[in-house]
Amino acid sequence: MVKINEKKYKNAILFFAKKIQNGTLGKLKLMKLLYFLDFDFFEKYGKSVTGDEYLRFENGPVPRMGEKILKEMAGKEIKITKRKIAKGYNDQMHIEALKDFDMNVFAKEELVMLEEIAGKWEKFTGTEMKNASHGEAPWIATKPDDVIDYNLSYYRNKYGEMANV
Repeated sequence: MVKINEKKYKNAILFFAKKIQNGTLGKLKLMKLLYFLDFDFFEKYGKSVTGDEYLRFENGPVPRMGEKILKEMAGKEIKITKRKIAKGYNDQMHIEALKDFDMNVFAKEELVMLEEIAGKWEKFTGTEMKNASHGEAPWIATKPDDVIDYNLSYYRNKYGEMANV
């Protein structure tokens, strides 16, 4: 059974929704931001921020409780709007914060990691982030629909570092 930290989970979502204001924060991108937050933090400190586990789906790593948390927050803490992107593209489920995040729920190292992840991936689309996650050991070494082992974060290559370009 997954033991998530609901306060940190919801506030991480609010953090990303407040920080990424360039119109690129859809549901796909948010799920990848949570993945990079948890796996980067685990790689550095040996634990995740949200406590969630990630599944290897076609769209990359997806947090098991992500949809449930978003549904709980919708209309109260976040606004989710379906938006047309361009002809030939899927609609984006754009996410916007309706309230501020509470920085007091995070340890200093977690806040630093949140800032790093937001800054590093802000300009990228969800699809670009999905492609980056597909190049990493955690996704490659896991069978479809299986839970991704956090310990695989220690074997990640630098493909995800495309954000530094």
